Amino acid sequence: MDAILFEKRNRQAWITLNRPDHHNLMNGEMFVQLADAWEEVRNDDNIRVAVVTAAGEVDFCCGGDLGGVIPLWTGARKPENDLERRLLDDPLIIDRVMLKDQPLYKPVIAAVNGRALGGGTELLQATDIRIAADHAEFALPEPRSGVVPGAGSMVRLTRQLPYAHAMKILLGGEPVGAKEALAMGLVSEVVPMGRLLERSEEVAENVCRQAPLALQAIKRTALETHTLPWADAFRFEMEQAGAVMMSRDAREGPRAFKEKRTPDFRGE
Repeated sequence: MDAILFEKRNRQAWITLNRPDHHNLMNGEMFVQLADAWEEVRNDDNIRVAVVTAAGEVDFCCGGDLGGVIPLWTGARKPENDLERRLLDDPLIIDRVMLKDQPLYKPVIAAVNGRALGGGTELLQATDIRIAADHAEFALPEPRSGVVPGAGSMVRLTRQLPYAHAMKILLGGEPVGAKEALAMGLVSEVVPMGRLLERSEEVAENVCRQAPLALQAIKRTALETHTLPWADAFRFEMEQAGAVMMSRDAREGPRAFKEKRTPDFRGE
């Protein structure tokens, strides 16, 4: 069984973590396949938005499958297939999985179908729009085991949330329910489980109606200017805006509005 299911439909890429019987823990196969999925999203111009979710109705992702991965990295266990061999050949693959070393400027939606613990909450922080089922939970319990959430959370979370909320999650290790996560700003909205995929598809379809170059410029600016001084940030913003204004899509939008039709955005 593939650890990741990857489907393209209607200019959307749907990425499903597919180990429901193992709490959707990230094993070696999942690391490699998820890194490959992000790369395909990045390079395929027909993909406008990605949605990441998970199989089942209990767990989104409960972290890394350390019992399977750590023995590989320490040499206690030999790789059993090509994917595990790729994992050993690329020890920094976690940076690609969590979109750390190479940001993805296309919009990413998370459809959180259950518990997001450890690496699941870290993966969530690499997404842009986050829709959670009403029974979802979020936690970074690593300090209870003597380690740290080092796949991005110690940097990202205090930039994405108010400091006190971020530190409650980082330092406390206690699960945060969906409603509290919404109040904190960790997720965008909360829906009943039965509506999760339908609502996520609605949001994805709406994103696909926007001009793709404009969306990528918005996300690029938000990510790249977050810690820049104001003057440098505004300069970067103007560069992005100027590049978009020169595009074919920037001419198509007003023309379509004047002609009372749906714009034909092509990412050009």
